[in-house]
Amino acid sequence: MTDPQQRILNVNYKKLGLAAAIGLVIYVLFNFTSLFQSDMTQQEPYSLVSQQEAQQIASDFAASELGISAFLADPSVSYRSESELYGYLSRESLVSEYDETYLDKYPYEMFRVTYDYEEQGVERILTVDVGGAPGRVLAFNDLPAAYARELTESNVMPSPIEDLSLLPKDKERIALPMIRTLGLDPAELKLVTFDGDPGLFYTSPSVKIGDSALNVNVTFEGDQVASIRSNFGVPAEYTAYIKQQTDWAEIMTYGGYMLLTFVLGVLAIIYAFVLKKYASFTRGIFLSLFYYAVSVFAVFNSRPYFEGTSYSDLLFIVSLVIQILFGLFMAASLYFSFVAGDAMWRSQGRNMWMRRGEPAYGRHIWESVKTGYLWALILLAVQAVLFFVLERTLGVFSTTDDSQSTYNMMYPWLFPILAWMAGISEEAIYRMFGIPMVKKVVRSTVLASIITSLIWALGHTLYPIYPVITRPIELLFLGLLFSFIFLRYGYITAMFAHVVFDSILMGLSLIFMGTLNYVIVGIVSIVMPAIVAFVIYMIYRKDKPSPAGGVSPGGGGLQDREADRPQPAVPSDNGADRRTPGWSLSKDDRPSSV
Repeated sequence: MTDPQQRILNVNYKKLGLAAAIGLVIYVLFNFTSLFQSDMTQQEPYSLVSQQEAQQIASDFAASELGISAFLADPSVSYRSESELYGYLSRESLVSEYDETYLDKYPYEMFRVTYDYEEQGVERILTVDVGGAPGRVLAFNDLPAAYARELTESNVMPSPIEDLSLLPKDKERIALPMIRTLGLDPAELKLVTFDGDPGLFYTSPSVKIGDSALNVNVTFEGDQVASIRSNFGVPAEYTAYIKQQTDWAEIMTYGGYMLLTFVLGVLAIIYAFVLKKYASFTRGIFLSLFYYAVSVFAVFNSRPYFEGTSYSDLLFIVSLVIQILFGLFMAASLYFSFVAGDAMWRSQGRNMWMRRGEPAYGRHIWESVKTGYLWALILLAVQAVLFFVLERTLGVFSTTDDSQSTYNMMYPWLFPILAWMAGISEEAIYRMFGIPMVKKVVRSTVLASIITSLIWALGHTLYPIYPVITRPIELLFLGLLFSFIFLRYGYITAMFAHVVFDSILMGLSLIFMGTLNYVIVGIVSIVMPAIVAFVIYMIYRKDKPSPAGGVSPGGGGLQDREADRPQPAVPSDNGADRRTPGWSLSKDDRPSSV
C-alpha cells in the first residue's frame, strides 16, 4: 500500500507472480501426484451415488427385503462416515491396504436414509445405510419410534423387545438369510453370544486389519430381525487417545481462543469510543450483518446432519437459537473491531482500510484482489508443505468429520460463502484490530503478530486432525503470512487473500463431489472474489482524487495535518523507496520478514 495520498497498491507483479506460480506447482505436486505422498494433502476425485439414488435403493430394500407395505413418505437423507475407523487406519498408515482389500464390501462412507412411517397404528422409524461407493445396503434399523427414541435419549439401556424364549440357534436361523442379503459371509463370522444375551453378536477372525476386526450386531423385535449393523471395531487405546486429544482441544478452544477473543472484543468496544475522534461508526455495519447472517445460516444449512443422527428436532432448534444469540456477540465484536481497528491505524496516520469514496477506491479494490489471488497460491503451497513436514515429524493424521461434509448441507452450493465469513471477520479481529491492540502491550509488531496468530490458531483445534497441536503450528505460520500481507498491503488485500485461499479449498471440495452442477459451483466459488472485486471496480473506476490531505473529509477521518504526517520509507517490491502505512517499526523492532 502506498501513502495516504496515492492508495494504489505498488506491487511488483513479476516477482509476486513468479512466487505464486512456484506455489501453484508445489501445491499440485503435493496434492495431485504421488511424488510427495501425503494423506493430509492428497486430493483425488471420487464419486458417490447420489442422494436420490440412495433413497431409491433404500425404498426398494424396504419393500423387497423387509416386506414393508406401508406408505413411506419422503425420507431425510444424510451423509455418514466411519470416523473412528478411518482415523485409526490413517494413524497406522493402513488406508491404502484397507481400500484395496475391504473398501468395496465395507465402505466407510454411506448415506443414511431415515423414514418415519406408521404400520398397524404404530409409529415406526426405518433407517437404511446405503454404501456411498458400491451403492448397496450395508445396514438397517426398523424399530417402533418410541423404542428408538428411548435407545438414543436414555442413559440406561432399555429392555430388549425380542422374544425372550428364542435361543441363539433360533436367532441365527432367523438372521442368516438377512445377513447374506447384506453381503456378509456367515463362514467368516464367529458367534460370541451366549444363552440369555439379547440379540446376536459376531466377530470375524479372518476379516481384520491391524488390530481392527469386523463385528456384526443383530437385534430382534419379537421373532423378527429388527436391525443388522456391521463395523470394524477400533482398539480401546486409539479411542482413549482421541478422547485425550479432544479434551486438550476443548481446553485450547474455550480457554484460549474464545476467552482471548472475548477480551479482544471488549477492548474493541473500549477503543472504539476512546478513539472516536478518528472512528467512523458507520463502517463495518454491512460486513458485520453479513457475518451474522451467514453464521446463523450455516447452522440451519446443516439440518440434514441433525436429522441423520440421534439428535432430535428440539436439539436442532436449541442449536440454532444458541447460534443466533452467540452470533450476536461475535457480530458485535466484529463490528467494534472494524471501528476500533480502523481508528487505531488512522490515529497513527496510516490508512489500512480504504473507505468508499476515497480517491482511487475502485482501483485499490481491483489491485487488492489480484494481489490476494497470488498470495493465496503461495499460502496453499506453504500449507501443503507444512502438513507434509508435520506428518513426518509429529506423526500427524486426520479423520473424517461428517458434520462438516457438504453432503450434509441443505444447500451445499452455498458452502463457499463461509470463506467470505472467515476472511472478513478473522482479518478484521486478529489483524486489523488485534495487531495494534496487542502491540500496545508488547511493544513489538512481530510479537503482536505472533500472539494474535496463536489466538486465531487455537480456534481451529477441534478439527479432526491429530495431534491437536498440529493446527496451531500450521496456522501460526499462515497467520504470520496473513499478518505480513495485512501490514504490507492493508485490510482489503489480506481479506481477499484469506477469502481466495478458503474459496479454493472449499471450491475443490465441491468439485470432488463429482457431479456437473457441483463442479460448476466449485469453479464459480473460486472466481467469485474476482467477480465481486471487478463489479466494485466498475462502479468506482471513475472516482476522482480528493484534495491533498489524505483521508477524505467526514466519517471521523484524520485531520489534514495528521494525514500529511510523514511516513517511514521502506523498500518497495521493485526496490524503490516508497511511503507505506505497512511496516513502520522502531530500530529495535525491524524484522526482515514475518
